[in-house]
Amino acid sequence: MDLHLPGDGRNDRKSATRRALLEAALTVFGEKGYHGAVVDEIVDKAGRSKGAAYFHFPSKEAIFRALIRELGKHLVDRIEQEIELAASPIERLDAALLALIDIFVKHRTLARFVLLEVAGAGRMFSEDLIFVRKQFVLVIARQLDAGVEAGIIEPCDTALIATAWFGALNEVVIHWLHEDGAPPLQQSYPSLRQLLLQSITIDDVAPVVV
Repeated sequence: MDLHLPGDGRNDRKSATRRALLEAALTVFGEKGYHGAVVDEIVDKAGRSKGAAYFHFPSKEAIFRALIRELGKHLVDRIEQEIELAASPIERLDAALLALIDIFVKHRTLARFVLLEVAGAGRMFSEDLIFVRKQFVLVIARQLDAGVEAGIIEPCDTALIATAWFGALNEVVIHWLHEDGAPPLQQSYPSLRQLLLQSITIDDVAPVVV
């Protein structure tokens, strides 16, 4: 898939190999899950040698764990790029949530991996899953904090609310992933937004245009 994970910048050839392995791993894990995937298939799909793969990742677990962490960082970076274009804290909240929805709609395999496969891979990845989810929650919490500071949102437990918001979005996307022929996920956003905004006291806000 055309996701273009960033390289580490230290060595062009090594960085390209690592990136190719992770992108191939995303497809294989997304289609077959952690337990059904095998390293040989990831290596073949990446077009690299097994020796090169083991130079970067000593095991399937290591590939999976690196993919979780790097995808989380990559997605948060892309969301924050969208946030920078918005003017007000509420517009930035909309930008953050809509950017995540848009990424998952365009990259269904990525959505399955982040929201389904990681959670179902086993307790050994719990720490990685919590780490990634926390990055998304922090993005939302920062915008809520900015709204409180600007006087748009009344003081509240922004960390708790951000966690609940991400949880709600998580459930909406998972339901969409399981529903064949479901309408575009963006169509659900106005209703989801209305539900989320009910959890905070906020000045009148114009409806979002999706």
